[in-house]
Amino acid sequence: MEDIAAGAKASRKRHFKIHSNFGSARQWRSRKNRPCDVCRRRRTACVIEDRPPCLFCKGRSLHCEATTRSSRGRDSPDQEMDHDEDHLDDSVTPANPSPPEGGIPVTSIASSDIPLEQAVRSPTTGLPAPDIPNGPGSSYLRPRIDKEVRLPEPEVHTLEDGKNMTAHSMGLSAEQDTHLLDSFRSVIIDETNTVDGDMIQVDSGDPRAGVPPIHFCILRDWFMPYDNRIKEESSRMIEMKVGSYGPDLVRLYFKHVHPVYCVVSKVRFLRAYRDDKLGIPASLRGVLYGLGAVYWKDDLMLKSIPCPFENYELFIAAQNSLERELEAPNLWKMQACLLMLHEKAAGNATFETPRIWTLSAQAVACAQMIGLHRDPSNWKIAPWEKSLRKKLWWATYVTDMWSSVSHGNPPHIYRASYTTPELNMDDLKIDEHVPEGLRDTVDDTSADFDASTAARFLELVKLTQIVHTLLDTAFTDQSYRNAMMDMGAQESKLLNIQRDLESWYSMIPQCVTMSYTTNKYSFRNNAPLHLAYFATQVLLFRALMTPASVAAKHNPQSSLRRFFDAAIEKLGLILAFMDQITVDILREFWGQHGRSQLILIGNFLIHLFLVSSNPEQVHLTFRLLGRFHESLQRIGELVDEDSVQLIRPVALRIDSFFTQAAQIMRRGSATGSYSMSLTGDTPV
Repeated sequence: MEDIAAGAKASRKRHFKIHSNFGSARQWRSRKNRPCDVCRRRRTACVIEDRPPCLFCKGRSLHCEATTRSSRGRDSPDQEMDHDEDHLDDSVTPANPSPPEGGIPVTSIASSDIPLEQAVRSPTTGLPAPDIPNGPGSSYLRPRIDKEVRLPEPEVHTLEDGKNMTAHSMGLSAEQDTHLLDSFRSVIIDETNTVDGDMIQVDSGDPRAGVPPIHFCILRDWFMPYDNRIKEESSRMIEMKVGSYGPDLVRLYFKHVHPVYCVVSKVRFLRAYRDDKLGIPASLRGVLYGLGAVYWKDDLMLKSIPCPFENYELFIAAQNSLERELEAPNLWKMQACLLMLHEKAAGNATFETPRIWTLSAQAVACAQMIGLHRDPSNWKIAPWEKSLRKKLWWATYVTDMWSSVSHGNPPHIYRASYTTPELNMDDLKIDEHVPEGLRDTVDDTSADFDASTAARFLELVKLTQIVHTLLDTAFTDQSYRNAMMDMGAQESKLLNIQRDLESWYSMIPQCVTMSYTTNKYSFRNNAPLHLAYFATQVLLFRALMTPASVAAKHNPQSSLRRFFDAAIEKLGLILAFMDQITVDILREFWGQHGRSQLILIGNFLIHLFLVSSNPEQVHLTFRLLGRFHESLQRIGELVDEDSVQLIRPVALRIDSFFTQAAQIMRRGSATGSYSMSLTGDTPV
């Protein structure tokens, strides 16, 4: 009996009661120093370098404290001792490398603040637990299988709506080979046993068809406290400035801006704004408010009320927030990037600011980081997200090409850098029909899908593709060198582009013609599209008539002389377009690139005057300049201070020319030339 009792006593576990304190430095799995309440509840490793707060609470601006055991309720000593060791059990679930046909694994970084049914599954779920080699810290990096969480695979996933998570595109040159990721993926764990990132696959690809596997890196949206503080301060500033007028500014935006530049996901925005407007990034709210506020004086309900803020205040706050938000780019922030360029220009601006170029680069970078440049057709994501991704990529493309034209720089996007397919009308229909419960948030004309809005955007994309070809053919240093080496081949390429351009113009739908704008609603403004077309024609004729030199001006066979009459004919159409611009059209949204497009046209008129080769051409071009000048004066008399920024830069150039024209012509007559005296075989 004594032996049995001794054996039972020996088999009994020995219990040690360790007195623990809180407030001193604490290492991983320490039993001497108590973890804080936040880390204990989250089952996160509590590491205190010197004194509270711990690293976790410090990084998230949380209150770091430890209550007494009596106030903690049912937590046992064993739970307190083992919380560091068990942290990975709930946060890391192994993944299945071959997801079912109906859906994809998106991520599975689950924690106590995310309900289990909302946790997105890890791509390694279903595999046996990895045997992590022994080494420093390996004892607490081994997941436990007995607590494995298996979630049902939903049929459709989204990369956009993960709570506090962001999906970053993994390109072919990313940190891991895409084919290796196709067969093996694992989560990334930091020193505190926290899952920092996960790899997920949205398309298995088809190497035989030249399509690689597509992966995204899923990251937690955890930021430094000062990043969060700047975003929160910007958000408060924006909402404080607009006050109770926020819904009115949203309504004005979708009435006046969206029909011309439909980059915002309308119904998703309206629903999110109604449910929790602060859940929308401050950058997007700020720029959308700012663009809507331009039309404050045009609104029947607001025009008698003084606007309580300056437009630039909203854009400054939005830009400050966006700089921090781009740590975790997504589709909301992509929309903010695209709208940020279109801030109302200063009334005294004469030249395009380089800021537009840098903002364009920012938009391209954001688009690439979230994978908009890749074909989503076969991805296992929701149809609305595929269409929105395509629309935002082509909006980025349009932004980059026209910013390139404005500043004379090579585009950031080149043809081999994207595989995104062409847009179609169905892509632009998605999320445009406002449901009954949200119709009170928009104007009646904005509530339903408008075919002209979609057609306007589609045609702008098609036109911009022609512009891209023209830029590649004639407006790079390499293409200029090639043109000078073989003028005949260059002219043939440019004439092909001219045929494409004329074909595009002859086939545009009736709903995007100037007569439609005049006869229907002025806010469905087609004038910016036609202005872009005429600016493209100007660029094309500049390329066809290169080089504009003294020798070319005196050579009847030169391209400068041969295409002169065709250029004059096209300018006549441009002047007819200018005559169609009314005060209502002028007050509507034109976008930031309209200024530089008008400058191109005005400068080309001066260009033709200066390269005229006989008295008849001199008088003809001078009359055209006079007509253009009169159009600008007529428009200038109609506009207010909010609209003058569109025409001011080109008006200053034409006015400056006319103040010097008499002197130029006298000097040209004295030197035997019909325009400006030129010396040497140099461009004009």
